[in-house]
Amino acid sequence: LNEGSKAVQDFRTQTDGQIATAVDDLNSLLGQFQDANTAVMSGTRSGTDVSDALDQRDALLKKISNYVPVSTFTRGDNDMVITTGDGTTLFETIPRTVTFAASAGYTAGAAGNAVYIDNVPISAGAGGNTSASGTLAGLLQLRDGVASTMQSQLDETARGPITAFAETAPSMANAAGLFTWSGAPAVPAAGTLVTGLAASISVNAAMDPSTGGNPTLLRDGGANGAAYVANTGGGASYSTLLVAYGDRLDQPMTFDPAAGVSATSSVSDYAANSIGWFEGVRQQASTASDAKEALASRSAEALSNATGVNVDQEMSLLLDLEHTYQASARMMKTVDDMMTALLNAVG
Repeated sequence: LNEGSKAVQDFRTQTDGQIATAVDDLNSLLGQFQDANTAVMSGTRSGTDVSDALDQRDALLKKISNYVPVSTFTRGDNDMVITTGDGTTLFETIPRTVTFAASAGYTAGAAGNAVYIDNVPISAGAGGNTSASGTLAGLLQLRDGVASTMQSQLDETARGPITAFAETAPSMANAAGLFTWSGAPAVPAAGTLVTGLAASISVNAAMDPSTGGNPTLLRDGGANGAAYVANTGGGASYSTLLVAYGDRLDQPMTFDPAAGVSATSSVSDYAANSIGWFEGVRQQASTASDAKEALASRSAEALSNATGVNVDQEMSLLLDLEHTYQASARMMKTVDDMMTALLNAVG
Protein backbone atom coordinates (compact mmCIF):
# COMPACT_ATOMS: atom_id res chain seq x y z
CA LEU A 1 0.00 0.00 0.00
CA ASN A 2 2.85 2.40 0.79
CA GLU A 3 4.52 1.63 -2.52
CA GLY A 4 1.23 1.83 -4.40
CA SER A 5 0.51 5.26 -2.97
CA LYS A 6 4.00 6.42 -3.88
CA ALA A 7 3.58 5.07 -7.42
CA VAL A 8 0.34 7.01 -7.87
CA GLN A 9 1.86 10.27 -6.67
CA ASP A 10 4.99 9.72 -8.78
CA PHE A 11 2.69 9.21 -11.75
CA ARG A 12 0.89 12.48 -10.98
CA THR A 13 4.24 14.27 -10.77
CA GLN A 14 5.35 12.81 -14.09
CA THR A 15 2.05 13.77 -15.69
CA ASP A 16 2.41 17.27 -14.30
CA GLY A 17 5.78 17.50 -16.04
CA GLN A 18 4.20 16.32 -19.29
CA ILE A 19 1.59 19.06 -18.96
CA ALA A 20 4.34 21.66 -18.52
CA THR A 21 6.13 20.38 -21.62
CA ALA A 22 2.90 20.39 -23.62
CA VAL A 23 2.20 23.99 -22.60
CA ASP A 24 5.69 25.05 -23.70
CA ASP A 25 5.23 23.26 -27.02
CA LEU A 26 1.84 24.85 -27.58
CA ASN A 27 3.18 28.35 -26.91
CA SER A 28 6.02 27.67 -29.35
CA LEU A 29 3.59 26.49 -32.03
CA LEU A 30 1.45 29.57 -31.56
CA GLY A 31 4.50 31.76 -32.06
CA GLN A 32 5.33 29.91 -35.27
CA PHE A 33 1.71 30.21 -36.34
CA GLN A 34 1.93 33.98 -35.92
CA ASP A 35 4.90 34.09 -38.30
CA ALA A 36 3.10 31.93 -40.87
CA ASN A 37 -0.10 33.93 -40.57
CA THR A 38 1.81 37.19 -41.04
CA ALA A 39 3.43 35.77 -44.19
CA VAL A 40 0.01 34.77 -45.57
CA MET A 41 -1.44 38.21 -44.89
CA SER A 42 1.56 40.04 -46.38
CA GLY A 43 1.50 37.90 -49.50
CA THR A 44 -2.24 38.31 -49.90
CA ARG A 45 -1.96 42.09 -49.70
CA SER A 46 0.88 42.20 -52.24
CA GLY A 47 -0.75 39.70 -54.58
CA THR A 48 2.12 37.19 -54.45
CA ASP A 49 1.73 33.41 -54.26
CA VAL A 50 1.01 32.38 -50.67
CA SER A 51 0.57 28.64 -51.27
CA ASP A 52 3.63 27.65 -49.27
CA ALA A 53 2.73 29.95 -46.40
CA LEU A 54 -0.83 28.58 -46.36
CA ASP A 55 0.49 25.02 -46.25
CA GLN A 56 2.80 25.90 -43.40
CA ARG A 57 -0.01 27.60 -41.49
CA ASP A 58 -2.33 24.61 -41.99
CA ALA A 59 0.39 22.22 -40.81
CA LEU A 60 0.92 24.29 -37.67
CA LEU A 61 -2.82 24.43 -37.06
CA LYS A 62 -2.98 20.65 -37.16
CA LYS A 63 -0.18 20.41 -34.59
CA ILE A 64 -1.91 22.97 -32.36
CA SER A 65 -5.11 20.91 -32.51
CA ASN A 66 -3.24 18.00 -30.91
CA TYR A 67 -3.09 19.99 -27.68
CA VAL A 68 -6.47 21.75 -27.59
CA PRO A 69 -9.66 21.56 -29.68
CA VAL A 70 -9.73 24.38 -32.21
CA SER A 71 -12.12 26.21 -34.49
CA THR A 72 -11.02 28.79 -37.04
CA PHE A 73 -12.33 31.53 -39.25
CA THR A 74 -10.59 33.86 -41.67
CA ARG A 75 -10.90 37.60 -42.04
CA GLY A 76 -9.63 40.08 -44.57
CA ASP A 77 -6.22 39.41 -46.15
CA ASN A 78 -6.57 35.71 -45.20
CA ASP A 79 -6.00 36.56 -41.55
CA MET A 80 -6.92 33.51 -39.46
CA VAL A 81 -8.37 33.53 -35.94
CA ILE A 82 -8.21 30.44 -33.72
CA THR A 83 -10.59 29.73 -30.85
CA THR A 84 -10.82 26.70 -28.60
CA GLY A 85 -13.81 24.40 -28.43
CA ASP A 86 -15.38 26.44 -25.63
CA GLY A 87 -14.90 29.71 -27.51
CA THR A 88 -11.76 30.99 -25.79
CA THR A 89 -9.57 32.97 -28.17
CA LEU A 90 -6.27 31.19 -28.76
CA PHE A 91 -4.92 33.36 -31.57
CA GLU A 92 -6.10 36.68 -32.93
CA THR A 93 -3.35 38.74 -34.58
CA ILE A 94 -1.07 37.60 -31.76
CA PRO A 95 -1.04 34.40 -29.69
CA ARG A 96 -2.88 34.34 -26.41
CA THR A 97 -0.66 33.19 -23.58
CA VAL A 98 -1.03 29.62 -22.33
CA THR A 99 0.16 29.40 -18.72
CA PHE A 100 0.78 26.62 -16.22
CA ALA A 101 2.65 26.44 -12.92
CA ALA A 102 4.24 23.00 -12.58
CA SER A 103 4.50 21.31 -9.17
CA ALA A 104 7.74 19.85 -7.87
CA GLY A 105 5.95 16.84 -6.40
CA TYR A 106 2.62 15.49 -5.22
CA THR A 107 1.21 13.97 -2.06
CA ALA A 108 -2.19 12.36 -1.68
CA GLY A 109 -4.95 14.95 -1.84
CA ALA A 110 -2.72 17.69 -3.25
CA ALA A 111 -4.56 19.61 -5.95
CA GLY A 112 -2.89 20.11 -9.30
CA ASN A 113 -2.64 23.50 -10.94
CA ALA A 114 -4.87 24.35 -13.88
CA VAL A 115 -3.77 25.24 -17.40
CA TYR A 116 -4.98 28.66 -18.52
CA ILE A 117 -5.53 30.06 -21.99
CA ASP A 118 -5.82 33.82 -21.78
CA ASN A 119 -6.69 33.37 -18.06
CA VAL A 120 -9.48 30.86 -18.85
CA PRO A 121 -8.88 27.39 -17.32
CA ILE A 122 -8.92 24.29 -19.53
CA SER A 123 -11.44 21.70 -18.35
CA ALA A 124 -10.19 18.16 -17.74
CA GLY A 125 -11.77 15.24 -19.54
CA ALA A 126 -14.06 12.76 -17.80
CA GLY A 127 -14.85 9.06 -18.17
CA GLY A 128 -13.09 6.13 -19.79
CA ASN A 129 -14.61 7.19 -23.12
CA THR A 130 -13.01 10.48 -22.34
CA SER A 131 -14.70 13.77 -23.06
CA ALA A 132 -11.22 15.28 -23.36
CA SER A 133 -10.37 16.93 -26.65
CA GLY A 134 -6.65 17.35 -26.99
CA THR A 135 -3.59 16.29 -25.04
CA LEU A 136 -3.88 18.89 -22.29
CA ALA A 137 -7.42 17.98 -21.21
CA GLY A 138 -6.47 14.30 -21.31
CA LEU A 139 -3.38 14.80 -19.15
CA LEU A 140 -5.37 16.86 -16.65
CA GLN A 141 -7.90 14.04 -16.43
CA LEU A 142 -5.19 11.48 -15.75
CA ARG A 143 -3.48 13.61 -13.10
CA ASP A 144 -6.57 14.81 -11.25
CA GLY A 145 -9.18 12.19 -12.16
CA VAL A 146 -7.88 8.68 -12.79
CA ALA A 147 -4.82 8.89 -10.53
CA SER A 148 -6.64 10.67 -7.71
CA THR A 149 -9.45 8.10 -7.77
CA MET A 150 -6.92 5.28 -7.61
CA GLN A 151 -5.28 6.98 -4.62
CA SER A 152 -8.67 7.18 -2.88
CA GLN A 153 -9.22 3.47 -3.47
CA LEU A 154 -5.79 2.63 -2.05
CA ASP A 155 -6.59 4.78 0.99
CA GLU A 156 -9.88 2.96 1.50
CA THR A 157 -8.17 -0.41 1.06
CA ALA A 158 -5.69 0.59 3.78
CA ARG A 159 -8.52 1.35 6.20
CA GLY A 160 -9.66 -2.28 5.92
CA PRO A 161 -6.77 -4.02 7.72
CA ILE A 162 -6.46 -1.20 10.27
CA THR A 163 -10.12 -1.74 11.16
CA ALA A 164 -9.98 -5.54 11.01
CA PHE A 165 -6.97 -5.79 13.33
CA ALA A 166 -8.06 -3.06 15.75
CA GLU A 167 -7.97 -3.84 19.45
CA THR A 168 -11.27 -3.71 21.31
CA ALA A 169 -12.18 -3.52 24.99
CA PRO A 170 -15.42 -3.03 26.92
CA SER A 171 -16.30 0.65 27.40
CA MET A 172 -13.18 1.65 25.46
CA ALA A 173 -12.79 3.06 21.96
CA ASN A 174 -11.35 0.72 19.38
CA ALA A 175 -7.62 1.31 18.98
CA ALA A 176 -5.17 0.55 16.19
CA GLY A 177 -3.63 -2.89 16.63
CA LEU A 178 -1.34 -4.75 14.24
CA PHE A 179 -1.70 -2.00 11.64
CA THR A 180 -1.46 1.62 12.64
CA TRP A 181 -1.40 5.00 10.92
CA SER A 182 -0.60 8.67 11.44
CA GLY A 183 -3.87 9.29 13.32
CA ALA A 184 -3.43 6.41 15.80
CA PRO A 185 -4.40 5.22 18.31
CA ALA A 186 -7.84 6.06 16.91
CA VAL A 187 -9.23 3.84 14.15
CA PRO A 188 -10.31 5.60 10.94
CA ALA A 189 -14.06 6.21 10.90
CA ALA A 190 -16.13 3.74 8.88
CA GLY A 191 -17.29 4.89 5.47
CA THR A 192 -15.22 8.07 5.51
CA LEU A 193 -12.26 8.53 3.19
CA VAL A 194 -9.00 9.44 4.94
CA THR A 195 -6.74 11.01 2.35
CA GLY A 196 -3.20 9.64 2.40
CA LEU A 197 -4.01 6.63 4.58
CA ALA A 198 -2.29 4.20 2.21
CA ALA A 199 0.92 6.20 2.55
CA SER A 200 0.85 6.27 6.35
CA ILE A 201 -0.28 2.71 7.19
CA SER A 202 2.45 0.71 8.94
CA VAL A 203 3.01 -2.26 11.21
CA ASN A 204 2.56 -1.28 14.85
CA ALA A 205 6.02 -0.95 16.40
CA ALA A 206 4.65 -2.39 19.66
CA MET A 207 4.19 -5.74 17.87
CA ASP A 208 7.17 -5.60 15.51
CA PRO A 209 10.18 -7.53 16.85
CA SER A 210 12.49 -5.74 14.41
CA THR A 211 11.81 -2.50 16.29
CA GLY A 212 11.87 -4.05 19.76
CA GLY A 213 8.17 -4.87 19.85
CA ASN A 214 6.46 -7.95 21.26
CA PRO A 215 4.69 -10.07 18.61
CA THR A 216 2.71 -11.98 21.25
CA LEU A 217 0.60 -8.85 21.66
CA LEU A 218 -1.07 -9.83 18.39
CA ARG A 219 -2.21 -13.07 20.01
CA ASP A 220 -2.99 -11.66 23.44
CA GLY A 221 -3.96 -8.04 22.85
CA GLY A 222 -2.72 -5.14 24.94
CA ALA A 223 -0.70 -3.04 22.51
CA ASN A 224 -2.80 -0.11 23.72
CA GLY A 225 -2.64 -0.92 27.41
CA ALA A 226 -3.83 -3.50 29.92
CA ALA A 227 -7.50 -2.74 29.26
CA TYR A 228 -7.13 -4.27 25.79
CA VAL A 229 -5.59 -7.57 26.93
CA ALA A 230 -7.85 -10.44 25.86
CA ASN A 231 -5.66 -13.38 26.88
CA THR A 232 -5.72 -12.53 30.56
CA GLY A 233 -4.57 -16.02 31.52
CA GLY A 234 -1.50 -15.82 29.29
CA GLY A 235 -2.16 -19.20 27.67
CA ALA A 236 0.20 -20.01 24.81
CA SER A 237 -2.56 -21.79 22.87
CA TYR A 238 -4.95 -18.85 23.04
CA SER A 239 -6.27 -18.13 19.53
CA THR A 240 -9.58 -16.34 19.97
CA LEU A 241 -8.20 -12.97 18.88
CA LEU A 242 -6.39 -14.40 15.86
CA VAL A 243 -9.56 -16.13 14.68
CA ALA A 244 -11.53 -12.92 15.21
CA TYR A 245 -9.07 -10.94 13.10
CA GLY A 246 -9.45 -13.41 10.25
CA ASP A 247 -13.23 -13.29 10.51
CA ARG A 248 -13.23 -9.50 10.38
CA LEU A 249 -11.23 -9.52 7.16
CA ASP A 250 -13.98 -11.57 5.54
CA GLN A 251 -16.85 -9.53 6.93
CA PRO A 252 -18.41 -6.66 4.94
CA MET A 253 -17.14 -3.21 5.81
CA THR A 254 -18.49 0.19 4.87
CA PHE A 255 -16.32 2.11 2.42
CA ASP A 256 -16.68 5.66 1.17
CA PRO A 257 -18.58 5.60 -2.17
CA ALA A 258 -16.66 8.73 -3.18
CA ALA A 259 -13.74 6.41 -4.01
CA GLY A 260 -15.70 5.06 -6.95
CA VAL A 261 -16.30 1.40 -6.10
CA SER A 262 -18.75 -0.63 -3.98
CA ALA A 263 -19.58 0.92 -0.62
CA THR A 264 -19.96 -2.38 1.28
CA SER A 265 -17.68 -5.40 0.86
CA SER A 266 -14.89 -7.35 2.50
CA VAL A 267 -11.36 -5.99 2.35
CA SER A 268 -10.24 -8.51 -0.27
CA ASP A 269 -13.35 -7.93 -2.39
CA TYR A 270 -12.82 -4.18 -2.20
CA ALA A 271 -9.24 -4.53 -3.43
CA ALA A 272 -10.43 -6.77 -6.27
CA ASN A 273 -13.18 -4.30 -7.16
CA SER A 274 -10.61 -1.52 -7.26
CA ILE A 275 -8.51 -3.41 -9.79
CA GLY A 276 -11.71 -4.15 -11.71
CA TRP A 277 -12.55 -0.46 -11.80
CA PHE A 278 -9.12 0.33 -13.18
CA GLU A 279 -9.36 -2.37 -15.83
CA GLY A 280 -12.81 -1.06 -16.75
CA VAL A 281 -11.45 2.43 -17.35
CA ARG A 282 -8.72 0.98 -19.54
CA GLN A 283 -11.21 -1.09 -21.54
CA GLN A 284 -13.49 1.91 -22.08
CA ALA A 285 -10.53 3.97 -23.25
CA SER A 286 -9.41 1.21 -25.61
CA THR A 287 -12.87 0.77 -27.12
CA ALA A 288 -13.36 4.53 -27.49
CA SER A 289 -9.94 4.89 -29.09
CA ASP A 290 -10.74 2.25 -31.72
CA ALA A 291 -14.12 3.80 -32.49
CA LYS A 292 -12.78 7.33 -32.80
CA GLU A 293 -9.87 6.19 -34.94
CA ALA A 294 -12.27 4.52 -37.36
CA LEU A 295 -14.54 7.58 -37.40
CA ALA A 296 -11.61 9.91 -38.06
CA SER A 297 -10.41 7.68 -40.90
CA ARG A 298 -13.82 7.57 -42.55
CA SER A 299 -14.24 11.31 -42.17
CA ALA A 300 -10.85 11.95 -43.77
CA GLU A 301 -11.78 9.72 -46.70
CA ALA A 302 -15.13 11.44 -47.10
CA LEU A 303 -13.46 14.84 -47.03
CA SER A 304 -10.95 13.90 -49.70
CA ASN A 305 -13.70 12.53 -51.97
CA ALA A 306 -16.19 15.33 -51.42
CA THR A 307 -16.81 18.10 -53.90
CA GLY A 308 -18.58 21.37 -53.50
CA VAL A 309 -18.07 21.49 -49.74
CA ASN A 310 -16.89 24.17 -47.36
CA VAL A 311 -13.31 22.95 -46.94
CA ASP A 312 -12.58 25.20 -43.94
CA GLN A 313 -15.62 23.89 -42.10
CA GLU A 314 -14.91 20.26 -42.95
CA MET A 315 -11.27 20.60 -41.93
CA SER A 316 -12.33 22.06 -38.60
CA LEU A 317 -14.68 19.12 -38.00
CA LEU A 318 -11.96 16.68 -38.97
CA LEU A 319 -9.54 18.28 -36.52
CA ASP A 320 -12.15 17.91 -33.78
CA LEU A 321 -12.39 14.19 -34.50
CA GLU A 322 -8.64 13.78 -34.69
CA HIS A 323 -7.73 15.40 -31.40
CA THR A 324 -10.59 13.59 -29.62
CA TYR A 325 -9.19 10.28 -30.86
CA GLN A 326 -5.69 11.26 -29.81
CA ALA A 327 -6.86 12.07 -26.29
CA SER A 328 -8.54 8.67 -25.98
CA ALA A 329 -5.52 6.85 -27.36
CA ARG A 330 -3.17 8.65 -24.98
CA MET A 331 -5.43 7.95 -22.04
CA MET A 332 -5.59 4.25 -22.92
CA LYS A 333 -1.80 3.93 -23.10
CA THR A 334 -1.12 5.97 -19.98
CA VAL A 335 -3.72 4.13 -17.89
CA ASP A 336 -2.24 0.85 -19.09
CA ASP A 337 1.27 1.98 -18.06
CA MET A 338 -0.02 3.23 -14.73
CA MET A 339 -1.82 -0.03 -13.98
CA THR A 340 1.32 -2.03 -14.78
CA ALA A 341 3.41 0.19 -12.48
CA LEU A 342 0.92 -0.10 -9.63
CA LEU A 343 0.60 -3.87 -9.89
CA ASN A 344 4.40 -4.18 -9.95
CA ALA A 345 4.65 -1.92 -6.90
CA VAL A 346 2.15 -3.83 -4.78
CA GLY A 347 2.66 -7.30 -6.24
